[in-house]
Amino acid sequence: MKRFYIKTLGCKVNQYESQVIRENFLKNGYIEAEDSDGADICVVNTCTVTSASDSKSLKSIRSGLRKKNKIVIATGCMIDAKDTDLRKLKGADFIIKNKDKYNIPYIIGAHTVNHEPRYGISGFEGHARVFVKIQDGCDNRCSYCKVSVVRGRSRSRPFEDIIEECSQLIKNGYQEIVLTGICLGSFGRDISKEMNLSKLIDALCEISGNWRVRLSSIEPKDVTDKLIHQIKTKEKLCKHLHIPFQSGSDEVLKKMNRPYAADDYKDTVARIRKAVPDIAISTDIMVGFPGEKERNFQNTVNFIREIKPMRMHVFGFSKRIGTPAYSYKDSISNSVVEAREKELMGLADEFSRAFERLFIGKTAKVLVEDKRDKQGLLQGYTDRYIKVYIDGPDTIKSKLITCQLTLTNRKVCGILHSYSD
Repeated sequence: MKRFYIKTLGCKVNQYESQVIRENFLKNGYIEAEDSDGADICVVNTCTVTSASDSKSLKSIRSGLRKKNKIVIATGCMIDAKDTDLRKLKGADFIIKNKDKYNIPYIIGAHTVNHEPRYGISGFEGHARVFVKIQDGCDNRCSYCKVSVVRGRSRSRPFEDIIEECSQLIKNGYQEIVLTGICLGSFGRDISKEMNLSKLIDALCEISGNWRVRLSSIEPKDVTDKLIHQIKTKEKLCKHLHIPFQSGSDEVLKKMNRPYAADDYKDTVARIRKAVPDIAISTDIMVGFPGEKERNFQNTVNFIREIKPMRMHVFGFSKRIGTPAYSYKDSISNSVVEAREKELMGLADEFSRAFERLFIGKTAKVLVEDKRDKQGLLQGYTDRYIKVYIDGPDTIKSKLITCQLTLTNRKVCGILHSYSD
């Protein structure tokens, strides 16, 4: 019996799609290997969001090529990029576009396939929470972003398919579902005027059981009053929004082709916190965008000090062929980018610690992960995405448990109260 292994790089959407590929392999009689060395078939699901992503993807593909008697399959966003030099993939047995990745068992050997490819999932191997993809593609055209180029225009999954998939996942024991997509807030616009993300959330929250739903990321313009009201009133909807803003400088935002100004973002945050004062707001920040002067960067620093996000993903600008920003002048030196990243990460730690302290001494529901850390402690997250360390039994893995939060050696720890099956 042939064994397969899937190497996944990149975002939650890619992780979901790899799970679909995995289940299609298993349904057709293949066995999953623990690593690429023990596999007859190695699938590399690539990412192209940054140049570093390209390098990691190529390295993964080439490592598979060095193995004798192995079928190597390259798929994912890097494959769909028009500038990808496919000669660098010479030796890969199959190069498969994103739109065809679910059909991999058919493509590599149709005569062995007994089941039609399935476009949903029944579980999420190795994860306590499960990602559910509700849309693909993006209609935004940020000047630095390659994803909208390789993924195409926004396309929503059918409403009924999502509800059915989530219902089955909850029956299968998953207690947190993370809705994900390339541009999550655009869900439903291509289906009808009445369909949108809030309508989907309403329907999902009607599914009974001890579980919760989290949004992976949403653009500022898609944070509607209805969504804010849902976060305030829906018990199953996590009080956490990840809202990327990239820069606190209007000058830089304009060059990025982001559809808002810094004050728009501030107004959005103010509306959210008026309704839910203790909500968790996390964000993405890009530094070193071409032409980002020191005054622009200081605008970002001041902006962050005002917003006080509980978590920040800070990353440097990466030139991507095929995007307008690739040809922008006034590039920023690596040393300046690194210094700016370091300063922002210091702020990130400061605001993260301050947010955590708001909940010390209080009780919270924590979804416990499957793995322990080096000290043998379990780890999990509250609905506000605070990481919690727990000294508890294996029986609470992948469970929503109630515990009291304490602070020990700068770590948020949980004193176990109860948990539910």
